[in-house]
Amino acid sequence: MTRISWINGLVGGLLISSCCVIQLILNLFGIGCAGLNTLLLPYRPLFISLTIISLSYSFFRYRPSKWQFTIIISITLLLSFSPELLRIYNNQFSTNNTIDHDLIITHWEILGMHCEGCRSAVIQSLRKLNEVLSVNVDLETGRAKLTSRNTLDTDAVIQAVQSAGFQAKKLM
Repeated sequence: MTRISWINGLVGGLLISSCCVIQLILNLFGIGCAGLNTLLLPYRPLFISLTIISLSYSFFRYRPSKWQFTIIISITLLLSFSPELLRIYNNQFSTNNTIDHDLIITHWEILGMHCEGCRSAVIQSLRKLNEVLSVNVDLETGRAKLTSRNTLDTDAVIQAVQSAGFQAKKLM
């Protein structure tokens, strides 16, 4: 019966983090943003509550061993906090410790991002460009700020963003 506890934890964790884990899995297969964040994010508190209730019920009903329940809770927490963990991971690429007056900053509008998984795909694509020193992508505004030493090739930036499954427009 501990199988029910595992299923409760996995399903609950996936629903709580649907904007990230499921989207990252889709990105592995070359599928762009599915828009799950805009669909499921308003229900995230409900999913958290239902997962806690379900795991509590499973614990008291089936009494899994301590190590099994610890693993179930650990996986559920990892899945549940994956949007926040992904945001922390992505933010490490938006800092630029180089203070130089010769840096060129360009601003871009990225169309189609809906979640941290989308933001992560854009950041990783833009970081691959040779001239880019730092990338800062704001999910809420859909804007990206690229810092470089030399002028960036507009077509290369657009192509990098398109390879992540999104559209880009240079802002003046």
